[in-house]
Amino acid sequence: MTALRRKTTIRGRPMKPLDLNVMCDICNKSRAHGNHDKCSKQRQAEAAERRARENQS
Repeated sequence: MTALRRKTTIRGRPMKPLDLNVMCDICNKSRAHGNHDKCSKQRQAEAAERRARENQS
């Protein structure tokens, strides 16, 4: 079965695996299960707040 999978390529070279966490850093649940929209919004708000603080300095 794995022989039938296509290799994803970027500019003709195989793509490296993505460096993503398996567990959500906000709710500590698996990212593969459930809805993480609230976690995503919270993460985006924290990043925006961090950028705003960096721009003030």
